[in-house]
Amino acid sequence: MVLSLLFAAGILSDTDLGLILRNLTMLVAWVSVALGLIRVLACLTPRRVAAAPIAEHDLPDYTILLPLFREAHMVDGLVHSLTALDYPKDKLDIILICEACDALTIRRAQQVAKPPFRVLIVPETDPGGEPQTKPRALNYALSRSRGELVTIFDAEDRPHPDQLRDAASAFAAHPDWVALQAPLLYFNTSDSRLAAQFGLEYAGLFTVLLPFYDRAGLPFPLGGTSNHMRRAELEAVGGWDAYNVTEDADLAFRLAALGGRIGWIAPPTKEEAVSSLRPWMRQRSRWIKGYIQTWLVHMNRPLSGGWRRVVMLQLTLGLSLLSVLFYAPVILYLTLFAIASFSGLIESPMPGVYLGALGVSLACGMAVGAIGAVRAGQFRLLAHVPLMPLYWLMLFPPFMAALFELRTRPFHWHKTEHGVTAAPPGKTGR
Repeated sequence: MVLSLLFAAGILSDTDLGLILRNLTMLVAWVSVALGLIRVLACLTPRRVAAAPIAEHDLPDYTILLPLFREAHMVDGLVHSLTALDYPKDKLDIILICEACDALTIRRAQQVAKPPFRVLIVPETDPGGEPQTKPRALNYALSRSRGELVTIFDAEDRPHPDQLRDAASAFAAHPDWVALQAPLLYFNTSDSRLAAQFGLEYAGLFTVLLPFYDRAGLPFPLGGTSNHMRRAELEAVGGWDAYNVTEDADLAFRLAALGGRIGWIAPPTKEEAVSSLRPWMRQRSRWIKGYIQTWLVHMNRPLSGGWRRVVMLQLTLGLSLLSVLFYAPVILYLTLFAIASFSGLIESPMPGVYLGALGVSLACGMAVGAIGAVRAGQFRLLAHVPLMPLYWLMLFPPFMAALFELRTRPFHWHKTEHGVTAAPPGKTGR
């Protein structure tokens, strides 16, 4: 609040500082309008149609990595869901990855694992060695797997039965693709208003923005699960960064540096949204911290991989972080300005360009969420679209927590608890 008051005072002053701040605010306003227009274009761009299916005998061996930690209660449902995948069982290598310190999950995984499932136990880390993180476990399992194609699912994931076949067909049809992303959607958006907002966010991202980036040939951050990679390229970049807490986003830009493209397919994976505030804050602060880590690492060599990579690094990570950082202070500043103007404390009118830019930006962001809900078939989420600007305000505290942790605990991984809401039975729809 203090910063907003100082910012308002600076803008209203006739000093050189006031002129600089007004010009800076004007620049931010025009950037927000430009981003809004990109979102409109994304809403109007049709999604890629599925590639023609390939013959059964041409399907490649597929490795599915399933990192588990303190999730013994999730093993049965996960195995049941992946058993329903429509893919030749003799071409599947499904690895339940357990940490050596997690005896309960190991025991349950060993009880239910039958071919093509197998259990792999990751040894404990040496003192001073790599942190005990999901990407470390993935790297350990990758070196002991055999699939030509590799994908990841989390403990609560319920992938569409056709997802692996569609991914294999897409890779065959697009030799220049090094990775692709399937949509992540939530099955428990009715649990709370927070879960509904999370659902709108994911629907907009995975069914509107990512398909647009795909059609435009632009690289984008991969999601935490249901990302599919060619094994050769994955090994060429050294797998996942064990020190990055959003290893998926980091991996996408390292793969893009090879010069390959990242694509998108339609068959989704249903996941469980965090539906209460405290775990949502912890999860979101980890994501923001990882985005900052990824941006800093890749800005060391921003031009490797071509202009598309550096542009998308700014558009998907850099500007997303700046939007979270400035949105709450800007809203507070505008509120204070309106109060001061209404009470007669100041006479300067609010510049119309600021309000117009904010309105365009908010409307375009809400449109992405609404179109995403329609494309995902989650029509009940449309009633929650008007609350999206309030949800965006909630991102500011996790951002501050992420900055603090980046300095104090940069590699700490806030584990998200799964299984709070039971997954619905039956087939996952497109």
